[in-house]
Amino acid sequence: MIVLGLHFGHDAAVSVLRDGAVVSYVLRERHTRVKHAATLDVATVRRALADAGVRAEDLDAVAVCSTQGVELIVDDPAALSVTYEPGDTFGRPCTLLEEEPGAAERRGGGTLLDFLYDPDMSATWLGRSYARLYPEHAVQERADVPVTPWVDDYVTVPEWAGTRGLTELAATPVAPEERHRYGFHLPVRVSLDGVTVPGYAVHHHLAHAGSVYYASGFREAAVFTHDGYAEGESYHSGMFYLGREQALYPLAPHHLGLGGLYDRVGAALGLGLVGPAGKLMGLAAYGRPRFYSSRFLGNHADLRERFPMDVTTAWLRHCRREAERMGYDLAPYGDAEQATAPVNADIAASTQKLFEEVRMEAVRTLHASLGAAGLTVPALCMSGGTALNCPSNSQIAKDGPFPRVFVEPACDDGGIAIGAALAVYHSILDHPVPDADDEGRFPSPYLGTAPTADDVAAAVAAAGDRITVETLGTGDALAERVADDLVANRVVAWFEGGSEAGPRALGHRSILADPRDAENWPRVNRVKNREGWRPFAPAVLAEHAADWFGDVPLPSPYMLFNATVRQTGIPAVTHVDGTARIQTVDASAGGYHAAISAFHRRTGVPVVMNTSLNGPGEPIVERPEEALDLFLKTELDVLYLAGLRITRA
Repeated sequence: MIVLGLHFGHDAAVSVLRDGAVVSYVLRERHTRVKHAATLDVATVRRALADAGVRAEDLDAVAVCSTQGVELIVDDPAALSVTYEPGDTFGRPCTLLEEEPGAAERRGGGTLLDFLYDPDMSATWLGRSYARLYPEHAVQERADVPVTPWVDDYVTVPEWAGTRGLTELAATPVAPEERHRYGFHLPVRVSLDGVTVPGYAVHHHLAHAGSVYYASGFREAAVFTHDGYAEGESYHSGMFYLGREQALYPLAPHHLGLGGLYDRVGAALGLGLVGPAGKLMGLAAYGRPRFYSSRFLGNHADLRERFPMDVTTAWLRHCRREAERMGYDLAPYGDAEQATAPVNADIAASTQKLFEEVRMEAVRTLHASLGAAGLTVPALCMSGGTALNCPSNSQIAKDGPFPRVFVEPACDDGGIAIGAALAVYHSILDHPVPDADDEGRFPSPYLGTAPTADDVAAAVAAAGDRITVETLGTGDALAERVADDLVANRVVAWFEGGSEAGPRALGHRSILADPRDAENWPRVNRVKNREGWRPFAPAVLAEHAADWFGDVPLPSPYMLFNATVRQTGIPAVTHVDGTARIQTVDASAGGYHAAISAFHRRTGVPVVMNTSLNGPGEPIVERPEEALDLFLKTELDVLYLAGLRITRA
């Protein structure tokens, strides 16, 4: 069975599954070069089909999803359109919609166009953010934007009525129900290049849950999804689920607003409108959590009585008030040029501690509510943008109630094109998961389009006499030459095979450097034209990880957990608090693994610095010509491109 996954929101993407295995994945930003690009274009869909070697006529089903409140917008509605259908080709109607007829029609809508075109809403933080994610709006009139309403608010579960605090949720038994399993999808028909294909629109957080649970290899797991959606009343900020064999059961909404608070604090500290959370996580290590207060622990129900105003506003006011009381200099507050000033660093550290404490409490709540229902579940899966927070993930893995914890590399919205398709294939259409010892559906993070030899040759030819090219192939000579360059303290751009799914570079679109030289920390930040205080990650050979790093679940192949650095010889990848966001690397990473192994043989250090191959504010490089362009306009010393060693002429 072939299933197409379409995600229309920010970090828009397309996936193709064949019998539950991911056979192609295209993240739109990598081709439009607009970071976190929102809405879909037909070219992205056709590219994913071509990569999978299938045609529209071959599709059996389509899974549709979007970011909360983001309408379905496509550049060519004559070629691609979505229609909500009252019928159901596969005999899996939405059970909860049957209980409340007409809910879908009443609740369809969306707010993206309001944030882009309404003068008041476009001036807000979210409005300015969306303007960057969908720049096409600047040359379009609102009435000319082809739009299908997004329906992600079509069910009301009576037993979930009222917003419960975390303590009450922990004491409330949650058990899997078939009615809920089949209650978070809507039948649709998708027209693609003249071919009509049946399918389902999948609830946003069910898609997040699908992206992590079906990639985990677990046969039973609790699932915790949470992202940057700030509204605490609805089911939109995240859910608790139970995965059991092929089924995903929604258990309850948790009503957290943590992800939205974290993003907005990052923006308030001057860390940017788009993607400030990653910077805030790095900045927190420079400070102390002196403004932390347990009064801010809890979900929407816990906090609404304490803070009638917006909780983020209350938190920022609290931090500033405490800083003033303690005698801080408030002048640098929110100044990006003074990000590490004590007031900014300590607000970041306090916010990080709040984030960790609330998220841990939510995990304990999920565990307790399962226990109240008499269920003992051995593993936890986490997804949504908050699962990119490495210190919090590590704390949950180390001190949380679940023996095993898994986070997948594409846990942000870019991964829900995969997750929605997996949820349709397994949970809705009831196809079994493979045996545990089979290769999983997410066997590798390198799901992007691999360039052909012709692609590479054309890019090299276009660079002309500006470069010198040496052909090394893919064997030992290549690995040894990379090690030569790293030992000589050259900054290396590395481009290999298909690109990574998810926001983190994992060795196929990376910048590498020698971690032993402390100067490489500020040096590579200068090469990337980014803030000098921002840390870098170590990539370590998996078999040596425990010797160099502690307090981390191993292996950690996706750069999603923090570790304590045990050795003193890698200052360029050791953060100011003695931690590092590690990636363990094994032979499945290809030439990247071979290069680190060669560096290890040469130096005795099984670690290299790894950061993403991109410029400031840009998506990670996808194609050979983009890698060459970045190489030529920066101070990168050498580019390894699909077996070629390239230097400036």
